[in-house]
Amino acid sequence: MTKNKTYSIGIDLGGTKMSAVLFDGEEVIMDYTLATPKDNLEHIFVMMLALIEPLEEKAKELKIKISGIGLGAAGVIDYKEGKVLYSPNISLIDGVCLARELEKRTGFPIIIDNDGNCFTRTVATLGVAKKYDNVYGFIVGTGVGGGWWLNGDVYRAPFGGSGEPGEMIIDFNTGIKLEEAYHKLTQDNPALLAEEAYRGDVLAEKSYEELGKFLGLALANIVNLIAPEVIVLGGGAVNSSDLFLSIAKKTMRENISSSEARKNIKILKSKIGKHAGAIGAACLVK
Repeated sequence: MTKNKTYSIGIDLGGTKMSAVLFDGEEVIMDYTLATPKDNLEHIFVMMLALIEPLEEKAKELKIKISGIGLGAAGVIDYKEGKVLYSPNISLIDGVCLARELEKRTGFPIIIDNDGNCFTRTVATLGVAKKYDNVYGFIVGTGVGGGWWLNGDVYRAPFGGSGEPGEMIIDFNTGIKLEEAYHKLTQDNPALLAEEAYRGDVLAEKSYEELGKFLGLALANIVNLIAPEVIVLGGGAVNSSDLFLSIAKKTMRENISSSEARKNIKILKSKIGKHAGAIGAACLVK
């Protein structure tokens, strides 16, 4: 192992699963995944420790020192306090100083960020968008998340909560937000809905068409607001993006005000795979 490398653990705490990587700044040395508990907060910490333990063992085996742990969590983050103010998919961590609590249990310094920011950091520094300065990362998985990379770093609002496409109101008549519409259309199980659509279920196909329109409106709003050079899609639902992406792109372009932006905006899929969020979390450790 090269002595001047920084070795860190990155954790992506999602609504369905939590994954972790042992990372050397360039490559994943080892990864591990467990289900995210739904019953109580203490069980979440128990499982996070179980996630970290095999990576620690691997580091000892390789005789490398782990500098710290980066933690990506879905929701609005108070960066100063290391607290999750609100998580749309893991209500058990609402108001919890997740970083400080995990520090007590592991002894490692913990740096926390929004999971969408972590994903965006990965695709903008190591992935398909690394040659661009203005990048928006858009996650469609258990929920809908995102982050904005501008001129070498993720944009963080002073009070947290920036880059949250799921909070966007996409139907004025009902006041429904994108996150709510996504859960409603997919019935909280996008993988099953995709399976039904691929089997020719008309209602499932229509649900994905509707989802494509809503996502397209959200993407158009993002382009009109911050004019990124590229939007990178990630998350589990991207595996079934052929069910909604063409409609989303069409709807997006129909609602972009600038003809230049309409012509030049690129929509790319992340090629890093399921650990993009965990890698971005690991990159928080310097």
